[in-house]
Amino acid sequence: MKWAYSLPNKTKIAFCSALILIMIFAKNWVDKRNVNTLDSSFSSVFDDRLVVESYIFQLSDNLYQKKIMIANCSNAEHVLDVQPQVNTHNTTINQILTDYEKTKLTTAESMYFNNLKERLQNLNTMEENFLAALMTQDLDASTALSTQMQKNFDVAMLDLNQLSKIQISEGRLLREQSKQITAGSTMLSQFELVVIVGIGILIQILIFASRSALPKAPQQYGLN
Repeated sequence: MKWAYSLPNKTKIAFCSALILIMIFAKNWVDKRNVNTLDSSFSSVFDDRLVVESYIFQLSDNLYQKKIMIANCSNAEHVLDVQPQVNTHNTTINQILTDYEKTKLTTAESMYFNNLKERLQNLNTMEENFLAALMTQDLDASTALSTQMQKNFDVAMLDLNQLSKIQISEGRLLREQSKQITAGSTMLSQFELVVIVGIGILIQILIFASRSALPKAPQQYGLN
């Protein structure tokens, strides 16, 4: 501890201490930024992944119900019965697609989503033609359209499956990002603790050195 007595200028120590404090303030700023990033990640997990997964489920459910409904049609009377329900499903599907498009889409997700919209539009056209063929009892046209609808439906379901996989992979990426941010913040917190302890020790050393360097008051001895 002799270095504490021999320091020519304790201002240097004060400067170093100020520098360390600046580093601590910088750490706090980084923490604040990390908190904002984590908040954004959690919001993205809910708004762009969990909600989208529910959209995918709703799309699949409406498509299946509509498919079964149309497949059970065999004559003009059936067509008149199911047409309002088919229209309701189509309106619901279009609204879900509109809501889905408002979320944050990745490049791959955007590609599959655009493919899905195209498939569904083609499927709607085929369904309309199929129902019209049933109304006119055109069996050849209805049979051919039924095969085409099944193929288009299968491809649309594959697109939905790919979109669902993207939600899982993107959710994993957000989880890993959150883990990295948390680990970095923990490391910075440990560093901050070490710095604070170091400053405390330095202050104690300087106080002890200052007291030891003070001249002792001369003692006056009384004469007996």
